[in-house]
Amino acid sequence: MSRLFILTRPQLACGFQLAGADSFGAEDIEAAQDYVATLLDNEEVGLLAIDDGLLARMDGAIVKRLAQSETLYHIVIPGGEPLEGEFSREARIAELIRRTIGVHISLKKTEG
Repeated sequence: MSRLFILTRPQLACGFQLAGADSFGAEDIEAAQDYVATLLDNEEVGLLAIDDGLLARMDGAIVKRLAQSETLYHIVIPGGEPLEGEFSREARIAELIRRTIGVHISLKKTEG
């Protein structure tokens, strides 16, 4: 039976749990990587929705392993407030658009 797994920041995990999803609130990147590795090692079948800020900081080997999995698929979800050192809101939106449609769009603020 396939399942939905959520990997996000601790302050958001409870909301997903209330909605009935298996969610894990990672305190740091190491915890997030351990969670993903455990899902992959256990050959879990399902969909992993993962916080974009966490995924961006994960080790390339884990990300590659996740991308190559034939049982655990993943999608990227916005994680709310930026993690320390994360880029601007506009840059995050542009990156989400690029991932979705494959085209980089520059967002400019307009006056007035």
